[in-house]
Amino acid sequence: MNAPSPMAQPMPVEREIAERIKAAGIRLRFDKVVLRLVAGVREATAGLVRENDTVIFTLTAPIRQPAKTAAAIAELVRGNLPDGELRRDIFENQIVLCRVTDVGGDMPRVIGFVHNSGSDAGLILALARSHLA
Repeated sequence: MNAPSPMAQPMPVEREIAERIKAAGIRLRFDKVVLRLVAGVREATAGLVRENDTVIFTLTAPIRQPAKTAAAIAELVRGNLPDGELRRDIFENQIVLCRVTDVGGDMPRVIGFVHNSGSDAGLILALARSHLA
């Protein structure tokens, strides 16, 4: 049996942020598809996000086309993200991305959260941003 890739496991800061999100009453998804998708985005964008920046993205579940969705998110991260939030509908999933500047050098460059469609993506991003500040 193959051990899961370290990239496929949530990083400690992601777990801390997830706890804050859970305390706010929002349920996140952490199934295999989610972990692989987030790891795929992280791997595809390695070295593209500037040091001291972090890109946070939220994505609605269910994820019907995970590989294509991960590639589309990675393409958005490769682009020049504007200040504020970037919202897109891709493969029937709502995606929201934002770039956080001036984060510590030890912070991950890309953090992703998958949630049910009724959850507030803006609140998820706000809680994540406040943890990175």
